[in-house]
This record gives sequence, C-alpha cells and structure tokens, in this order.
Amino acid sequence: MKYSRFTLKNVFYSAVMAVSTFAVVSCSSIPESVPDDDREIVQLAQDAADGGNYDLAKWYYGQLLEKYPDDSKIYVEANFEIAHLDIKKKKYEAAVPRLNEILYIYENVPVGYLPSQYKKLAENDLKKIPEETLSKINEKIESEKAKKIKQEGESQVKTPAVEDDDDEYDFPDFDE
Repeated sequence: MKYSRFTLKNVFYSAVMAVSTFAVVSCSSIPESVPDDDREIVQLAQDAADGGNYDLAKWYYGQLLEKYPDDSKIYVEANFEIAHLDIKKKKYEAAVPRLNEILYIYENVPVGYLPSQYKKLAENDLKKIPEETLSKINEKIESEKAKKIKQEGESQVKTPAVEDDDDEYDFPDFDE
C-alpha cells in the first residue's frame, strides 16, 4: 500500500511540476516573429499586459520602436505604454525619463500633430508618482545631463561656435 501511495504522490507532483514549468516557459517566451501591421503588434502588447505579462508587452512595444523608427506617432505611443507599464510596477526611475520626453515632444510640435491623449496620459502617470520620489528622480536626471554635457565639453576639440537651438525637438521627415 505504501508503494502505491508513493507512486501516486510522485505522479501527482510530476504533473504539477510539468504544468508549472509549461506555464512559466510559455509566459516568458519571446515570439520568433511579429506581425508587419503596427496595430496588430499593439494588440499583442495589450493582450500580454492584460494577461499580466508586462515584460512581453514591453518587448512588443520595443518591436514597434524598432520596426517604425521614423513614425513619431508610434514613437510616442510605444514609449508611453512602456512607461505606463513601469508605473504599474512602480519602476518610477525607468518611467520618468520616458514620460518627460513625451511631454517635451508635445511642447515642441504643432498642436494636432500627435494624438493628444498621450500628453494627458503622461501627465496623469507622473501624478501617480509620490512627489518626493519624482523630485529625486528629476534631480538625478538633471545631474546626469549636466555631467554628460560637462564630459562632452571637456572631450571636444575647440571649434568655432555653432548656433544650436536646443529648445526645439528635431523630428525626422515623415511621409504621410
């Protein structure tokens, strides 16, 4: 009798382990290819996020950025969605630079050029971050920018001054 219980217990545990392993592997696996249509990729990303697989969702949004590097609308959408997933996971240091960039882009493009909802959504996500945390992250970002500018200035050979308008965001030309 002991032998049969032991065997039955082993079969049960083996089955549980097999199902668990399959679930973990299937949830964490990255597809070999993605569709050509950007809306299909967005839908796959949203399905992954809805299923709780944020890493896969972020991977799909990353694929959008790789497949459509010159499409500013996709750039803003994908970056917002990645940042939003980071907000959900309370990975504020990863989200803030993306959200700040989105707001910077909206400040420097003509009204109506981009879908307006991502500006408001980015503002709303920034409001979800505790004020003290947001302040520290922004201070760190500014400090890193200053450090980078200083390093670039020290490493450059003296050249004649070139007028550079840093207040405008340079977008690639888009054929629409």
